Amino acid sequence: MKLPIPSRIALLTPTLALAFAPVAWSQNAPSPANASSFPVAPVNANATPGFDEKAAAEAFDFGRTTIAALQEFALRRHPALQLVDDLTDAERGVYVQAGLAPNPTLKYGGEEIGADGSAGKHGIAVEQEFGGAARRRLAQEASRKATVALDWKRQVVATKVRNDVRAAAYRLLIAQKRVEFRQQIASVSQAAEDQARNLIAAGSLSQLNFIQLQNQTREANLATVKAKNAKTAAQKALLAVLGAPNGSIEAILDDPEELGGEPLDENATLDDILERSPEIERLKAQIVQRQAVLNYERAPKREFSVEGGVSYAFGDSTTLASAGVGVPLRINDRNQGNIQRATAEYFAAQRELERTQLKLRAEFAETFAVYKSAREEARTYREEIMPSLENFFEMSQQAFLSGEIDFLEISQARVVYIESSVNYLEALERLAESIVKLEGALLERSLDD
Repeated sequence: MKLPIPSRIALLTPTLALAFAPVAWSQNAPSPANASSFPVAPVNANATPGFDEKAAAEAFDFGRTTIAALQEFALRRHPALQLVDDLTDAERGVYVQAGLAPNPTLKYGGEEIGADGSAGKHGIAVEQEFGGAARRRLAQEASRKATVALDWKRQVVATKVRNDVRAAAYRLLIAQKRVEFRQQIASVSQAAEDQARNLIAAGSLSQLNFIQLQNQTREANLATVKAKNAKTAAQKALLAVLGAPNGSIEAILDDPEELGGEPLDENATLDDILERSPEIERLKAQIVQRQAVLNYERAPKREFSVEGGVSYAFGDSTTLASAGVGVPLRINDRNQGNIQRATAEYFAAQRELERTQLKLRAEFAETFAVYKSAREEARTYREEIMPSLENFFEMSQQAFLSGEIDFLEISQARVVYIESSVNYLEALERLAESIVKLEGALLERSLDD
């Protein structure tokens, strides 16, 4: 007896329902979205990736501000931090995907179509893979460890941002002091030139000395222009680090000359860097993550597939059921290549930690030597050399104009004063840069990440 077509379709309906219904297999790993240890942030599918040109074009007016305020601003919008956040979101997606059970496969098959004039035999089947829950949990654990490493990466970048902003701000402050110093020299030179005209009229100064004095004034004006250009470049560099290239800064209220109060202890500073550096912690977290990947690759693959189906033979009106089980034979591919790769990457991560620790020691030794020299040099210039030189230079100017000393003597006094002032500002800049590095775990150049 042949079944009517509606009845034949009814026979296949439970199988179709099984294929398209939500699957809740007993071997499933915990749902990533519900795992309390790893909250998954929602993803805006309509978000347009790319650079926020409108935000970058905003002309922020920082006015009179402080280094601390500039650091807070940079931490809210620095692209290197946003990059790490994007990578973390991507890793959360890896975590979600790693915990998903494989989809069932719906199959259709037809046989003996046209044999003896019949429609042949037609059927559908559903195949499902089982046995992979343990490896999925290991894959999720590796992804979670990768996110921990990214969290430390963010701490590394945040420290670099703070250090870069602080160092760039000090460079701008010292550049401003250079401008003020060069303007002072230019003003004094111009005043000396103006008064020298009277000396020429009185016959107390030769024309040759006057021409040399004029050249010194021109050189002082050129040095002022150069200092102003350097200040403009320093301000642009700071604004770039802040993520506000079109912004403006009226003044920074911090004073670089207040640096170098209590001296840093060499051994304590080195120990603090090696023990608390976020870069060291990131590398340690990376080792743990590589170990988790190795555990995943070493875990035995126990996946097997189960298939069930139903078919209908139109020739003799027979309905048949079928079942099958498939087990992969691990003859050639035993995952040995991935195990070798994961093992090598695990040991490479350990070597990278050792290399970085040695690199930090070498960089610390060099930076601390610069710090000690610059600190003593800046203190000596500030407290001893510059106060006496300023008085000496003013007295020399008055002595020259009154005819007590000649042009050669005033020129020598001027050269000594300029060289000492330049040396002081250079020492102050080296001191600021070394303090920023030592207090910031030797991390810098956030825009290079």
